[in-house]
Amino acid sequence: MVKVIDLKRFWYVVFIAILLVIELLVNKFVFSSREVLDLCFKYSKQLIIFNTPFFASKMDISNLIKIENLMRFSHPLFASFKRTQTFEEQSFYEDDAIVINYDQERQDNSKASEKNQADDNIEFQKYLKNIRPNGSISYNIEVMNQTEYRIDITKFLNTKFKIYSKVKPSILIYHTHTTESYENPSKNLIYTRGTSDRTLDFNYNVVRVGEELKRILEKDYGYKVYHSKDINDYPEYKGSYARSLKIIEKYKKEHPDIEIFIDLHRDAIGDGSKKIKVSTVAFGQELAKVMLVVGTDKLGLYHPFWRENLTFAVHLQKNLMRVCPQITRPINISAARYNQHISPYALIIEIGSNGNLLNEALKSCQIVAKALDDTIMGR
Repeated sequence: MVKVIDLKRFWYVVFIAILLVIELLVNKFVFSSREVLDLCFKYSKQLIIFNTPFFASKMDISNLIKIENLMRFSHPLFASFKRTQTFEEQSFYEDDAIVINYDQERQDNSKASEKNQADDNIEFQKYLKNIRPNGSISYNIEVMNQTEYRIDITKFLNTKFKIYSKVKPSILIYHTHTTESYENPSKNLIYTRGTSDRTLDFNYNVVRVGEELKRILEKDYGYKVYHSKDINDYPEYKGSYARSLKIIEKYKKEHPDIEIFIDLHRDAIGDGSKKIKVSTVAFGQELAKVMLVVGTDKLGLYHPFWRENLTFAVHLQKNLMRVCPQITRPINISAARYNQHISPYALIIEIGSNGNLLNEALKSCQIVAKALDDTIMGR
């Protein structure tokens, strides 16, 4: 009996064998170059789109990212390419912090950048000082209500609000999540195991943003500002709010002039290679967007001031919108308390996200400071 060969299957096998041989040759003679590997890694998504238009046109972006990650981190071509890792490859611990080594050249570049930024701020400040209240503007204050409370934002907006009384109140800026940092475009950072979204270096985390906000409020608006640099989320992340509560209670006891408590954060949207920045372009500069977070007593914790805090937030949002409408994000009304029972004027202010550059957050401090002053003074 003559055995019939399945030609279709035969040619499949031959085709696969040819592909394997081509791959071996390409790996040996083309991708032995580190530069070529670097380019392929960097432009893997574009390579996928160019070579497989079916995927690009038929799949949503999340599936395309999965294919990209499969190509980047599963294919033997990139097996030895260790300089960059996906977030999924790492063991993630929220309380892990980054240890960063900075060389002298980068420090010098940073100082030059700070000088340029200071020059920009001078022009920025001139513009902000010329802004005057306009009672004819109507404000659409958006909220993200995570409680079951029925909240009439118009009522809070129509409530007259002013903190200033004869003397300007003192302000405390602190950070429950002190190590929160921003996206850094440099590839020469050395990280500990965990996340590239946190650092103990005060020059590159939210403490730096707090220092900038403090500087502007004191220099340009005449406030007395205390700034706590106590680390509350490292080495252990759990219990951060319990630790920060002890800090602000200590400040309140030692400095009874403090009336306003600002817990300064940055948001976290996405992770690893999929981080999302929240920014806008205004005054010719890219600025990090700002979100206000108001805690409540929904979880049963003692919090007699949440409505006062919400009134504060609504009027601060109004003044942020008056200076730069596109910088605002919806006010987040949360079921958690977030230590805001400490004062009728306590808020979380989140400037940017883990996808934003530090410089974008620093520039936003000009607008936040201006809006804070207007709100405190009852404008």
